[in-house]
Amino acid sequence: MSLSSILSIARSALLAQQRAMSVTAHNVANAQTPGYSRQILQLTADEPLWTPQGEIGRGVVDAGVARARDAFFDARYRSESGLLGDSSALRDYLGQLEAAVNEPSDIGLAASLDGFFHSLSDLANDPADATYRSLVVQGANRLVSQFHQLAQAVSDVAGGAEQTMRADVDQVNDLAAKIADLNQQILQYGGAAGGAPDLMDRRDLLVDQLSGLVGVRVLTRADGTIGVLAGDTLLVDGASAQTLTVVAQPTGGFGLATAAGTPVDPQSGALAALSALTTTRLPAIQARLDRLAGTLVSEVNAIHRTGYALDGSTNTDFFDPAGVTAGSIALAPAILASGDAIAASATNAPGDGAVALALSELITQGLPALGGHSLRDDYADIAASVGVDVSGAMQDAEVHQALVEQADAMRSSVSGVSVDEEMVALISQQQAFGAASRIVKAADEMVQELLNLTSGT
Repeated sequence: MSLSSILSIARSALLAQQRAMSVTAHNVANAQTPGYSRQILQLTADEPLWTPQGEIGRGVVDAGVARARDAFFDARYRSESGLLGDSSALRDYLGQLEAAVNEPSDIGLAASLDGFFHSLSDLANDPADATYRSLVVQGANRLVSQFHQLAQAVSDVAGGAEQTMRADVDQVNDLAAKIADLNQQILQYGGAAGGAPDLMDRRDLLVDQLSGLVGVRVLTRADGTIGVLAGDTLLVDGASAQTLTVVAQPTGGFGLATAAGTPVDPQSGALAALSALTTTRLPAIQARLDRLAGTLVSEVNAIHRTGYALDGSTNTDFFDPAGVTAGSIALAPAILASGDAIAASATNAPGDGAVALALSELITQGLPALGGHSLRDDYADIAASVGVDVSGAMQDAEVHQALVEQADAMRSSVSGVSVDEEMVALISQQQAFGAASRIVKAADEMVQELLNLTSGT
């Protein structure tokens, strides 16, 4: 082997170990950087030189920097992140509705129902008493107000979910555009073999953020770029990204679609929960409240029409028959004007409170319109179902939070930077660099010796 070959081998070792120390220093500097993956300098033996005397090594070759990354752990983290985003959104928004329902309490709709029908029972004992009649009107007004508040609460939660949905879609579009831009940059640097691990880390961090909003799957391309599926829709493909929009659904609520109008099913993530809230969950709760209010109106009016008011009038309504939803229920104008219009008597005879008594017993009677439930039991079931949904969402959020943390810990075990390990590697690389330097020094001394011999000194 010639001295020039020795110098060439030493030179390759010096450059390789210098690059290795640079990579190690970069790892240490980014030990706490979110989304950073530990980088590894890949070293391989250079192509050997074949001679009649046999193979002669030609040193070491820097084969580029690779990331310590596990695609399986990434996929698991993103899957759990999507489920966490879904359950967290349900917990937050259904929690707002649960707070508005506020049951059991002394100021909720259940208490207002009991108070209204109890006032009718008191009126039945003394149907001519003006105070009792006034209390019935007050109780009815409170009940109507409670229905209106609940209907408004459902509407407010739905409106908030829609606004958040639009903000989240804007964020999805922004993340998708950034991922596509990073794909383009990675491709410009040579793709998978170009050595752009920091850009790939930034891209993966954006995908992680995206996974909390929609269910994502990543398609790895041979050129180093990725495709990102949002549900079953290809959101990002190389350097191009689709734009999502919020669209009104024909049956109510809001969903997602591409700019071309193709429906998008997010499958998981916050957007899946928000879409479900506006299209199914909140409308279902509103429908049950409307059914309860409509049944109350129709049943009370049916009995009230059979009675007589203080002025002898009959066949009158207690509630306005046009208001048959939780948001529109209202007292009949005559009742609202005066408690004397309450038809408490069945015969118009003094002291007859039979109709008021029949009305007071309505709260405990099973009604066909409510599936055999009473007014009280039907509302209790509505309130309980909201509480169960919130409790389930809270439990799901806690479970998925733990699974996200577990998946992140598993990822960190592969891609995280241990400063202690990097220091050990740095010492080894420094020693290798020093050894290569000594080879250079030894080769230099040999060259000097040959020159001395050649010059005859």
